[in-house]
Amino acid sequence: TGISTTAGSILCDQLILAVGHSARDTFAVLHTMGLPLECKPFSVGFRAEHLQTEIEKSLYHGAAGNPALPRGEYQLSQHVGQRCVYTFCMCPGGQVVASASETGHVVTNGMSYHARDGKNANAALAVSVDPKDYDDGTPFGGVALQRRIEHAAYAQTGSYRAPCQKVGDFLNGKPTRKLGAVKPSYPIGVELGEAAACLPDFAQTMLRDSLPYFGRKIRGYDTADALLTGPETRTSSPVRMTRGEDLFGLGCSGIIPCGEGAGYAGGIMSAAVDGIRAAFRIMGEFLPE
Repeated sequence: TGISTTAGSILCDQLILAVGHSARDTFAVLHTMGLPLECKPFSVGFRAEHLQTEIEKSLYHGAAGNPALPRGEYQLSQHVGQRCVYTFCMCPGGQVVASASETGHVVTNGMSYHARDGKNANAALAVSVDPKDYDDGTPFGGVALQRRIEHAAYAQTGSYRAPCQKVGDFLNGKPTRKLGAVKPSYPIGVELGEAAACLPDFAQTMLRDSLPYFGRKIRGYDTADALLTGPETRTSSPVRMTRGEDLFGLGCSGIIPCGEGAGYAGGIMSAAVDGIRAAFRIMGEFLPE
């Protein structure tokens, strides 16, 4: 019949519920109100930082540096059994940014300015997580895993600085004591050490197995001086608001859970498409016979 907001009540009989993938307080409120929620897969990992010039040498070879060419971008993946390691949200000439939404947690993300003229390339380097990895009998097992990783990162540094480790040290199981050719772009600052320790063991193992493989796809990807800054835990929502074939929430007439936070998208474009589907569904409710 309507919604209550900080600005007052709004009467409506059709509601698109398009929350973000980190709307943990909203998820909790909806759960107490009886909206059906369930766990869903997501991914955890790091931001991998390389020199942009080195990425472009691998991609463009002798033409690297030609001003007619766009900044070099990449997308990599490897499947091992039922699990996947992959890169996404690649930011050429970009920087790693802070994305924590709760006190005492560290979360990273990435971005590029319009000019894409930063020294480093960065991308999420993530390992898939399945509900069986964290099932605690509630819809919030994935949120709990995210929080454990994020708090472990905060505990490592004792602040909102991000844990950071060179790829060579990570592959050799050693903490990082000194930076090499790649300098971190995280604006709050980093803490060198054993950054990977904040991730579950299965994620560390998958990343160690996959980095040399990626190094064969893009020469130098597993170079010793490349950086892993993290953690990155908000790759997509760990919760899904269940809905039917008609897009309306199960047992919640008139509410359409929509987009990434609702568990039906994994990025900007897929969320936009889901929004279009929701709009057409509501239009269909009002079409004359």
